[in-house]
Amino acid sequence: MKTALNPPQVDTYWQSDSTFLASKPTVLFRVDRSGNLPRLIPIATVGAKGLRSLGMTSRGWRAFDIDYLHSNATFTPYRYGEPLSAVRSTRGMWEGEPLDTLPCPSPLPAALASIDSRVELLTSGGTPLARPHMTSLSDGELQGVLSTVNTLVAPTAGISLSRMSRYQRNVYAVATGASTRPTVIVTYDDPEALPDSATRITERPRHLMVVLDKGVYGYKPSYTYSDVSSSRIQPRRKFLGALDADGDGKAELYFGVQLPQFPLVTYAYGYEGDTWLEVFKYERGRCQ
Repeated sequence: MKTALNPPQVDTYWQSDSTFLASKPTVLFRVDRSGNLPRLIPIATVGAKGLRSLGMTSRGWRAFDIDYLHSNATFTPYRYGEPLSAVRSTRGMWEGEPLDTLPCPSPLPAALASIDSRVELLTSGGTPLARPHMTSLSDGELQGVLSTVNTLVAPTAGISLSRMSRYQRNVYAVATGASTRPTVIVTYDDPEALPDSATRITERPRHLMVVLDKGVYGYKPSYTYSDVSSSRIQPRRKFLGALDADGDGKAELYFGVQLPQFPLVTYAYGYEGDTWLEVFKYERGRCQ
């Protein structure tokens, strides 16, 4: 018999989880395409305090599944930062038989939904995050930016002009609020695989990412990432999109890694001064 001297035990972890869920936070999702169907995985919350990693107990995740992931739950997908029409889940994690069976007591849940192949980030609900205003670039202006990368930035990183044809290039121009003009992200990838014995000293970079923003005298690099990209050193990164997580009018840049076994790894960078600095890092898997 429970008495005032012997009260029932209170599950403080569940109290914390239920209080959190009752606040109905906006949740950021990554897309995991490592399986047969794309899965939407929660990794963080967004709001006035910025990005916050998301973690709960097993009981909390099951309640989260009901509130956020079950059939007809609404998500806003983003294509490199541009919000698309809302999508609805077709099923949640524990809606009937478990969607996935993972070797851990408290796995991150997942939802299924039909999404564009270029979408890597989504938020919960049908209202998209606010986008910073920008004035678009003309084709001529963009070619000038790319010329700067080819002739000035790439050689400094160890890639000569004569080698540029070996690289696959992707270009993105996105609204970030760093200036009234788009932030330009350029990635270069040489598909050649390198052995683990490769080092930065002996090899030219096989992967280069350059972020450029408009300054007083034109576009200039505001962030650069390069590596030889052997599995022993650092993996190649990929651009996921630009989202304003804290609503301050400036979007963060989001990057993942080009490794199928680490589909949730996410880095977010915020613009401070005249450079992009890491403000959020998520390096977990689905087993917490």
